[in-house]
Amino acid sequence: MALILPLAACTSLTSEPERETVAAYDLTDLDRDGVITARDNCLESTLDASVDNDGCQGNEDQTLKQDLIILFAHDSSVITAKYQDEINQMANFMEQNPGLMLLLEGHASQVGSDQYNLALSKRRAEAVRGALMKAGVQVSRLEIIGYGESKPLLMGEDEQSAAANRRVVGALTSMREGVRMRWNVYSVENPAK
Repeated sequence: MALILPLAACTSLTSEPERETVAAYDLTDLDRDGVITARDNCLESTLDASVDNDGCQGNEDQTLKQDLIILFAHDSSVITAKYQDEINQMANFMEQNPGLMLLLEGHASQVGSDQYNLALSKRRAEAVRGALMKAGVQVSRLEIIGYGESKPLLMGEDEQSAAANRRVVGALTSMREGVRMRWNVYSVENPAK
């Protein structure tokens, strides 16, 4: 009798027919990028591309490191001779790395009006672009932008702060645009080669 009771209990558990389980949400991933289709804003991403949380792939465009800083005298866009070595080094570096561009960001101190400082910061960036072109860098690889006094390096109204803010900063970026591929542990090299 002790054996029959547990067996009777088992049959009562399985006596109901199995029902198909329906998911509460559609969890399909049609483009197989790891983001479900219901949330995917870019349904045609490249297979095995690295994507963000919205399923969109980013370009391989990335800022490298800041390599050029040139300081200026008050109300001046003239590059002093002491920066010529840095300009030549940057020109040589760019010659050896033809896939790079240089964004020249001009800045000004807080002395003067906003409009004047914006124009002054652009003149400073143009002066550095001219010096780099003279050193052999193609104009198509140089971009400029003037920020005026909007992005100070140091806050304050003393001369040290003003001197640090009168500058042009060069930021290297890659000219290559392409899809950044996701690393895949299942990639296998062709053994036939």
